[in-house]
Amino acid sequence: MGFSDQHKQILQDHYRNPRNKTVLPTGEENAVLDNPSCGDRVALKLNWDDKHKATVVQFDGEGCSISMASASILTELIKGLSLDEIGELSGHIRRIFNGEESSEKLEALGDIAALEELINHPVRLKCAALPWETLELILKKENP
Repeated sequence: MGFSDQHKQILQDHYRNPRNKTVLPTGEENAVLDNPSCGDRVALKLNWDDKHKATVVQFDGEGCSISMASASILTELIKGLSLDEIGELSGHIRRIFNGEESSEKLEALGDIAALEELINHPVRLKCAALPWETLELILKKENP
């Protein structure tokens, strides 16, 4: 699996300097998921304003550089979006990760394009998908 130099730099930057990462005491997160096979864990906390826009987007967790970088990228992408916009984006990302949509569209979404090279590597793609699966749990709670 070879990442382009630019994509490596993006992922390393998000891993070493994660955006919106904080310690979330138990009970303050909206959703938590673990991948017991590799030890990755992601917790997400979202707060909404009265128009259902995400005003606070934070994550906590531990794991490999790919899962933590993906969580950092996720928080940057969804901050300020409405619940509906987050649902659309999350579905779009899920379909790309599952090979149901072209990954070419990732470039327009910014740093998440650095994960494109994982699509053909299912074991590592699970790491990148964990934060997005955690987000899906929150979306299911908000849109029962």
